[in-house]
Amino acid sequence: SSGINAEYGMTPPPPSLLSRLSQECILHHILPLLDLSSLRQLSFTCVTLNRLVCEHLSTGSALLLPSPDFRRRLKEVHLRSISDLTSCLRVLDLSGCADGVTNSILRDFIHHNPSLEHLNISKCYRVTSAAFAGLNECHGSLSRPLSHLETFIANWCRNLNGEWTVSLSHCPLRSISLAGTWYTNDETINDIVTFFSNLECININKCYKISDEGVRRFVFCKNLRILKISGCFKIGDKSVGAVLEECSRTLRQVAMDDCRSISRRLLDKISERGLLLLEAKRENADEMWDSSDRYMKQGFLF
Repeated sequence: SSGINAEYGMTPPPPSLLSRLSQECILHHILPLLDLSSLRQLSFTCVTLNRLVCEHLSTGSALLLPSPDFRRRLKEVHLRSISDLTSCLRVLDLSGCADGVTNSILRDFIHHNPSLEHLNISKCYRVTSAAFAGLNECHGSLSRPLSHLETFIANWCRNLNGEWTVSLSHCPLRSISLAGTWYTNDETINDIVTFFSNLECININKCYKISDEGVRRFVFCKNLRILKISGCFKIGDKSVGAVLEECSRTLRQVAMDDCRSISRRLLDKISERGLLLLEAKRENADEMWDSSDRYMKQGFLF
């Protein structure tokens, strides 16, 4: 990807090909369907296609990365060259880019694409809350970065502590997924409920430091539709029952596998109310849920 702009050694575009395929058609209807690996290969074909690929990256609303194996091979230098080309992204999925995504790289993407709506940094182990520091501060007439962010996914980001909630307090977040994050605790939940009043979906599977005190705070989330607390063994009937009562108008889906303090009586009560009790133990359950933005739509069953 570092050579994506280089025109040295490229052959002129085949007239027979580009005369039949409109460049506008390629730019708006073909390139958006290609992942980053395919775009990179296409950019080396000829000067014209290289220009179209660069233009697509600078105006595209989503960046598609291919297979998990490709993501693991991406390094910091590759992602920096890509971030420099982008400016209009709405969806950024960097999940699985464990070696390439650092605080510096993530900040580059954020500042180049301030209108992001969906951000996924799952399994980016090098990212800490420092990547978001200062984003909520006003700088004159300039709008704050991520002021349109609705979805934040950071599963298994083991070095991410709760300070990110303050840095993103200006974001209109509606969906947050923090499965397997080591430092997510009751104080983090309190901040989430305080700063993000329109919260609809929350995934705190396997956040072992969360107790009844934290879960009870969700009674103030009047739009809550999806609650995932599987593996949170400190959570019991009282807190979950309180959330079920207060959010009965909106709550539709619950996942609470391996919550050893939850009684059979409460599970029966959930079933009687018609709530969908989700199975979260199946392979890659969190990834299946977070790989799509469909869960933001009413009625989506993950």
